[in-house]
Amino acid sequence: MGKILVVDDERDVQTLILQRFRRAVRTGELEFLFAHDGQEALATLRARPDIDMVLSDINMPGMDGLTLLDHLPQVNSDIRAVMVSAYGDLGNVRAAMNRGAFDFIIKPIDFADLEATIHKTLEACQSVRRLRDALQETRTAEAASRAQAARMRRVLDGSPIGVAIITEAGDLVYCNQRCTDLFGVPADTLQHHCAPTLFRHVQERLPNRASGMDALSVSDEIHYVREDGRTVWMAMSVDRTSYENQPVFIVWLYDITERKVQAEALRRAKDSAEQALADLERMQSDLIRAEKMAVIAQLIAAVAHEINTPVGIALTAATHLQTASEGIIMTFNGGQLRKSDFQDYVGTASEVSTLLVANIERAAALIQSLKLVTEGKASSPRSRVGLRDYLSDIVLAVQVQPAAAGHELVLECPDGLALDTYPGALTEVLLALLTNAFAHAFEAAPVPVGFGASESEQPEDSVRRPGQVTVSVRMMGDERVELRVSDNGRGIPADIQPRLFQPFTTTRRGAGSMGLGLYAVFNLVTGKLGGEIDIDSEVGRGTCVILRLPLDAP
Repeated sequence: MGKILVVDDERDVQTLILQRFRRAVRTGELEFLFAHDGQEALATLRARPDIDMVLSDINMPGMDGLTLLDHLPQVNSDIRAVMVSAYGDLGNVRAAMNRGAFDFIIKPIDFADLEATIHKTLEACQSVRRLRDALQETRTAEAASRAQAARMRRVLDGSPIGVAIITEAGDLVYCNQRCTDLFGVPADTLQHHCAPTLFRHVQERLPNRASGMDALSVSDEIHYVREDGRTVWMAMSVDRTSYENQPVFIVWLYDITERKVQAEALRRAKDSAEQALADLERMQSDLIRAEKMAVIAQLIAAVAHEINTPVGIALTAATHLQTASEGIIMTFNGGQLRKSDFQDYVGTASEVSTLLVANIERAAALIQSLKLVTEGKASSPRSRVGLRDYLSDIVLAVQVQPAAAGHELVLECPDGLALDTYPGALTEVLLALLTNAFAHAFEAAPVPVGFGASESEQPEDSVRRPGQVTVSVRMMGDERVELRVSDNGRGIPADIQPRLFQPFTTTRRGAGSMGLGLYAVFNLVTGKLGGEIDIDSEVGRGTCVILRLPLDAP
């Protein structure tokens, strides 16, 4: 709707205009207000700031139309004025136009011309208003954009992430405070010292493509050595976008120096732990080897000691036979040999020969067991062994140990059983189990007080109660044999049993035991020999170690 103020001192003008534009008024297209001089017009304009157009006569009592033109800009600068006068001379036209009139109409009024002028003037008012609104919207948008940019800068300046904006020519457009902190230089120095390095990293990581506004994002890790010598690690992320009407790269820098330091510390700790583990495994292997060698050394010493007895008896018997032989020869050479002398010599020779054979066989058996012990290494090749003869040699080698003195070692193995296995590894297992049984199973008992002596006069030594260790073998139904090493000793405490196969588990640490024997046995049985091992023990009733071995080792 267009609002028009008509200013004319003639009352008939109001009637004519309302009559002429009654349809437009009725449809609401136009609205007319009327004033009869300049003063009344100004009052109406102040009361109705939404008036679009003034249609004013020039000659009026009081304030005329030209004076009203002078006051219009002060009331409403957007109003357009059309002047009406009966005097169509150029002087009035020039005066009205110079004072800001939009158009001029000559009386008597041509209402068709007036209607056209009104529509033209209202369209001009609407165009100006639209232009003004658009200008205002633009200014508001620019102000909002500036405010948004200011807020964004404040956010970026307070961000814990470094932000740098670099043009495609390598010029630094913007960097926030965090960015300067990372590089350790002020913002003005950053342009010359750090921006080229940063731009080089961007160029190295971006694919070769035209510098358009394609969506592009890459990330990588970089490091920078600052002027103070500190190395700073940063995770760099790059985006290509537009900033202030030019293509730029936005570089996001995340400080990962602490993470890198921690990662390096973890790597060093891991290397140190792996080295320590390797040293521990090597030490453990050395201790196991030392314990095995100690057992073998004890066996060798015991067997060597036992060999001395049959060898000494054989030597004595041989010497006696030699003496008897020399005497009978001298008697024979002197022609004095009697039947009784010869019979005595034959009897002596027969007894001495029997004694020699028995003791030499005993020495040979001991030497065979000694050979089995010294050559029985876990690394020896696999071979087929008869179990009874093999176990007999093991039992013989163990029986002569000092720890087995006073105890009984029994072998229960049927004939005909054979294993295709690694005899060296099996020897180590059996020696360790038997040695362990004699060392741990039987408690020492105090020496009883002698008859006729007081308790204080008896020695403080103690003896070990006699016990029995049994090695038994039986065939199982799944192509395996079960080999048991059992004793009737004191048994193993229940709290230790779950840890028996763990390294350094022992009940006699103070007595020199390292606790690696059963650990080595477990590894050999379940690894090299391809079998299973279990322990059944009860305090006060003894212990049984059960081996289940395949007839053919893997």
